Amino acid sequence: MSGMNRRDALALFLLLSSAATPALAAPVDMNSALDAWRQKMAEYHAAVKHAQTPEQKAAVRLPESGNVAEALWKSICGKTGQRDVVVQPGPQERMKGAKPGTEKRDTYEFEEDWAAPAVIWFVNHPDELARLFEGRQRQLSFYADALLEAVERRHYDSPMIAECIAKLTEGGNSRCYNILEKVYSRNPDPAARGYAALGMSIMLGNPLVAAEAGSQAVARGKRVYYLRQALALTPEDAMFGASSVSDIVVEQSYRLKHLSVGSVPPQITVNDTAGKPRSFPVVGKPTLLLFWNPAEPISTDMARKLPTLSQKYPELQLAAITAAPDGEETKKALTESGVASFFIDNARHDAGTTYRVAQVPTAVLLSERCSILYIGYPDMHLQAALDSCFRNAGKRVQVEPAVQPGSQPSEVAPALREMPEF
Repeated sequence: MSGMNRRDALALFLLLSSAATPALAAPVDMNSALDAWRQKMAEYHAAVKHAQTPEQKAAVRLPESGNVAEALWKSICGKTGQRDVVVQPGPQERMKGAKPGTEKRDTYEFEEDWAAPAVIWFVNHPDELARLFEGRQRQLSFYADALLEAVERRHYDSPMIAECIAKLTEGGNSRCYNILEKVYSRNPDPAARGYAALGMSIMLGNPLVAAEAGSQAVARGKRVYYLRQALALTPEDAMFGASSVSDIVVEQSYRLKHLSVGSVPPQITVNDTAGKPRSFPVVGKPTLLLFWNPAEPISTDMARKLPTLSQKYPELQLAAITAAPDGEETKKALTESGVASFFIDNARHDAGTTYRVAQVPTAVLLSERCSILYIGYPDMHLQAALDSCFRNAGKRVQVEPAVQPGSQPSEVAPALREMPEF
């Protein structure tokens, strides 16, 4: 090195080394925090495995994750520079002829490829991110959106993305669906694509997501295709959240066959208040089933208002269905509910299980041919289905009922890596 003595060279080396330290420390700190978390989870699973009784197993608590979250965030939250982003004008600006522009936006370490494990951890632990910014809602919203954008822009092709696909599926919105679609089409790892396929099939059961597919028929076809892809691409013992991929495929297949719009659901039998059994669906008359619970105010209020629908739709058969009371308190709530007419499910909750009722109220609108016209929360989409059903009532042609003979609820059992028939 001409013109530089040994002391100068050493000083320059130390200067460069110290400048590089923060960039090198970030991945090291991230991996250290993640290793600590993995150790905690290993100890938790070991404790659950060695618990001798249900009481001992219930006493095992998930490890605290606050310290891990704080260390992880510190390792990936540093700013790295700026980039130009396209900014779309709002509706009013567009009406005035405004065109898209660009603005400078900060970039962060969590957008770097090496930060994918930490980003995925935060996607799986949104509550921990919320705790980090407790009382600072604007910052929380900004960083939550920025982390998701990092997944959209950079981390979708990481093999590790498979670890958070179940959580992204819970998002239930178009943005999360588009991320899974990107994983499915571009990620090099077959298992990651399989998990994304399963997530998309589940999300297409959401009417808001399915609407972007173009039609119910198209959405249904995609759901079947993605279920097959999930079985083909994921490992034999693959888990999706707390359940196996095989179990979820069986359950989704049941919903597609029996509980999607256009399907004929299995027959159920419930008792009226006098103990007389009644079966649904009923051929020849449109029917609205409303699953409700006297302990849940919103569903009870809807059940009380069902008779008003009879005034607007005289041909509509109504059936409010509630679970069998399991004690004096629920019997009293049922008596005092103010619901004039209702049916009671049996103690095994067969009717609720058949229709996969996960929350109340849940409404099921059935056509005169017993096919499902609507299933889900009774909102304006149910109102639109009712209006459409009776608007076209005069145009219907009398045809043979489409009830599937012998259609009964099936037990959700582990699949044998074979796609159930539709």
